Amino acid sequence: MDGTLVNDDAELTVRNIEAILKAVKVGALFVTATGRPFSNVEIVNKLFNKDMPFIVLNGAAAYMGKSRKLLFEKFLDFDLAKEAYEIGQKLDIAQILWLGPRLWANKVCDETVRYSDFSSDISMSIVDDFNALQYESPGISKVLWIAKPSYIADLRHEMAEHFGEKLNCVSSMGHFLEFISRDSSKGLALAEIGRLYGIDSSEMIAIGDSYNDVSMLDYAGFSVAVENARDEIKKNCDYISPSNNNDAIAHVIEKFML
Repeated sequence: MDGTLVNDDAELTVRNIEAILKAVKVGALFVTATGRPFSNVEIVNKLFNKDMPFIVLNGAAAYMGKSRKLLFEKFLDFDLAKEAYEIGQKLDIAQILWLGPRLWANKVCDETVRYSDFSSDISMSIVDDFNALQYESPGISKVLWIAKPSYIADLRHEMAEHFGEKLNCVSSMGHFLEFISRDSSKGLALAEIGRLYGIDSSEMIAIGDSYNDVSMLDYAGFSVAVENARDEIKKNCDYISPSNNNDAIAHVIEKFML
C-alpha cells in the first residue's frame, strides 16, 4: 500500500480506483499486500462489492476483506521473538509487537503512540514481562523496531546477518525494521493465495517499492517497481512504472491488463 498503491498523502487517487475496479470487473484478482494490520486496509476493502484477499503484516497473515475470513496466519518462534525484542531493548529502540490483531509496545513514546494512531487507533498494551506473552493468544506475528531511517538501514544488515535464515528480517517504510517468521513473506503469501485460487505465478503481476516487497516481486511472473522505489529494487524488476504520486497502479493496469 504505502509508497505504491496510495500517494504520499496516504490517498487513493480517482484514476487508480477506476483502473482497479475495471480490472476486477473483467476478472482480475486484486490483492493488496502490506505491512499494515488488517484493521488498516479498509481504504481499499471498501472499494469492492465482493471478497478480495488481503496480505497483511508483511505476509504473516491473510484475510478475505468482506467476510473477514482468516486465510492463514504464521507466528514467530517465541524464543526468536524474545531474542529480537531483547536486542531492541539493549539498543533502547521503540518496539511494537503484533499478536494477531492485538498491538503491544515496549514503552509509551512518540514513536509507539504515532504507530498506534496510524493503526486505526487500536488500543496499545505495554509489555511488562515478555515471557508472559507466550501465554497470550494467538502468538507473536511480528516484532517491529522504529528508528531513524539511516539507523534502520544499518540495523537491517546487522540483524539479517545475526539471525540468518532463522527468521525474516525486512524493512518496509524507511524507519521500520520488522522480524517475522521464516515461513512469512509477501512472496510466500502470494504463493498461498495463488494455490487457493488456482493461479500460477506466471499469471501474476507484482508492484512494489521497498525491501519487504522483494519476495513478492521475485515470485510473480512479471515484476514492477514504482519510480520512487529504492534503486536496489528497481534494478531487479522487469518494468519501472511512474511513482506512487503519479498513479502507478493505474498505469500498470492500463498498460498490461486492460
